[in-house]
Amino acid sequence: MKRTLLLSCLMALTLSIWAQGPNGTGTYYQAADGKKGAELKTALFGIIRGKYNNQQFTVKGYSSLKNYYSQTDYTPQNKIWDIYSVKVEYTINNDIDSGKEGDGWNKEHTVPQSWFGKKTPMISDLFHVYPVDAWVNSQRGSNPFAMVGSNYSSSYNGFSKWGNSATSGVTGTVFEPNDLYKGDLARTYFYMVTCYEDKDFTMGSGSKVMEKMPADDTKPSTPYPGMKTWAINLFLDWSHTDQVSAKEINRNNAVCNIQFNRNPFIDYPGLEQYIWGSMKDVAFSYDNYQVPDNYSPYIPGDDPGPGPGPGPVDPPIPAEGENLYLRIASVSDLEEGAGYIIVCEDKSTAMAEQGSDIRSYVSLTPVDGAVTTEVNKSGKPYELTLGTYNGKYTLFDATGNVYLVHNKSENKLYTASAPSASGAQWTITFSGTNAVIGSTYNSAYSIQYNSGSPRFACYKSAQQPVQLYKRQPKPDDGTTIAAFPISQAKKNTIVYDLQGRPVGTTADAHLHLKKGIYIIGNRKVVIR
Repeated sequence: MKRTLLLSCLMALTLSIWAQGPNGTGTYYQAADGKKGAELKTALFGIIRGKYNNQQFTVKGYSSLKNYYSQTDYTPQNKIWDIYSVKVEYTINNDIDSGKEGDGWNKEHTVPQSWFGKKTPMISDLFHVYPVDAWVNSQRGSNPFAMVGSNYSSSYNGFSKWGNSATSGVTGTVFEPNDLYKGDLARTYFYMVTCYEDKDFTMGSGSKVMEKMPADDTKPSTPYPGMKTWAINLFLDWSHTDQVSAKEINRNNAVCNIQFNRNPFIDYPGLEQYIWGSMKDVAFSYDNYQVPDNYSPYIPGDDPGPGPGPGPVDPPIPAEGENLYLRIASVSDLEEGAGYIIVCEDKSTAMAEQGSDIRSYVSLTPVDGAVTTEVNKSGKPYELTLGTYNGKYTLFDATGNVYLVHNKSENKLYTASAPSASGAQWTITFSGTNAVIGSTYNSAYSIQYNSGSPRFACYKSAQQPVQLYKRQPKPDDGTTIAAFPISQAKKNTIVYDLQGRPVGTTADAHLHLKKGIYIIGNRKVVIR
């Protein structure tokens, strides 16, 4: 790509580009000039706890942080940028505690409050207090960030994970953020142990991650390295693998405008290597910064723009024998003769073959309202053909050659051989993305999923809601590899290499792809 060549040329101009500091910082970091290792960390501590443009660093009140997220953590669509979940897109007014993922967001202390006794200013420093899904936040609790083992639980679509640690040096339950934000959170921790190197973060489970600081929070001690060796090594790896993004640069600037300090690990990509890593013996220069090997510098002129959050991706390509199904949420999308599957997204299940008086279930996890699957055999969903009879809908199971029927005032789902049979007619309406498939025999009943006694049947009390997924026509040409400029891809789609590792998003100004094949929106894409 041209951008790759541009990067190579501009790296040679780093001296002139960064004169007076990056990102318009002027001489803000000048007091750290010539420092290295522990001395550099302490110099940065004085800088970011001091003044920016003659304004003293001051955090806002914890209860007022909601007022600032529209500046720091909003997408262009005016939705909360959630780094823990891709279940829904929240507005600022969805700040509620919840019983399940997708109900609402709340404020997440990425360095848990219990680690520092809920003391100020750490409790309301915007650099580490992010808005995230409330339920996923509760699953994280005060557990450390680390890699999980093979036995874990996860948020929707496996975006965030929690379970037993697979990281050497820490045991017990840990929380693994998505690859897209591992670097963001590593740089958050580097900032926190630098900005607050005079504070104690070792209360509770913080002792697993942080080194002991002064007991009285006032007297200087030996604030280096600030974290346990395992945590430093893990975060160095995360920060290198997931490098500084446009999102972070914009958030850094926004937080600076609010509390008058900056995260130097965003302004200087790879700065952590000068303090804890391979460049500990190299003197830092604020206006002639030497970017560590295999790190990409911020290039002025690459307008990062805020960019949207993770968001939806292009529909997946069905494999041989599979069909593509897309969720519908409108009566206008109901088509007589089309095939549908009934899904319970909240429990990652789909309706399957008929039992004696219920429908069984199989595991199925749609992604952003799309799924590819085989149907009509053991272990797979059973497809229903939509029809009509006397102005009502019918649901025909071609595999069993039967119609779905509800003809008793009980939670039973039977079958019949003809659409005219009592209870073989249905009403279908929508509540948001949920499909309300109502019985005409007794309008108090509708098809729902019972997760307590796993089955699909008819209920009048609230069970798990269902969604309707419609089979899509297969493409005529079967093309799965395309060659096109990255700029033409859907904005902010995650880009993966062929090993399945995320390398950025299409909205990322720092996405510099080498020639090769990548996965973009579940399509193989050739970058030439």
